[in-house]
Amino acid sequence: METSSALKKGNAVNVRDMIEEKKSTRNMTNVMEKLMPKLLLLIASISIFTTLGILFTLLFETVEFFQRIPFYEFFSGTVLKPLSQNPQFGVLPLLTGTIISSVIAMFVAIPIGLMTAIYLSEYATDKIRRLVKPILEILAGIPTIVYGFFAFTFVTPLLREFIPGLQATNILSPGIVMGIMIIPMVASLSEDAMSSVPNSMRKGLLP
Repeated sequence: METSSALKKGNAVNVRDMIEEKKSTRNMTNVMEKLMPKLLLLIASISIFTTLGILFTLLFETVEFFQRIPFYEFFSGTVLKPLSQNPQFGVLPLLTGTIISSVIAMFVAIPIGLMTAIYLSEYATDKIRRLVKPILEILAGIPTIVYGFFAFTFVTPLLREFIPGLQATNILSPGIVMGIMIIPMVASLSEDAMSSVPNSMRKGLLP
């Protein structure tokens, strides 16, 4: 009898301990469930306020800059010397160079990218498509500094062979390399768009 009563007491103690442990675990879970939303809200608030701070700083500095430099002079000036004794802030050559190089890049990237996309979507086998698509995605991830180095050390000397007197700081070389750089993006996006067209619509376009 004494042994059985002792066992019963021991079992009762074990059950009581298990109940207390479960209560403790439940309380901890409840605390975490209450704290996690507040913690996530705090993290999201930090991101939002950081972004707003950056935007406010840029807006404040822009307004202060154009109070000292006329808007028309900034966009129509042809000389950019911000650190000289008589600073000048003309960005017209930068804007013109950006537009021209972008046009050259489009002339390079759009035809090659579209032809690549048409081939992959309409003519390539599944094996070739599975091989080429990852290569395009890898090429799209190459850093721009690598393309810049390639333009300066390879494309420019090559163009000088065909265009005598071409300067090292020409606009043609970066335009061509920019086009090469965006070919993977144009090809990949165009191929995805073409592949998403249903066969019923394709057959409906046939005469």
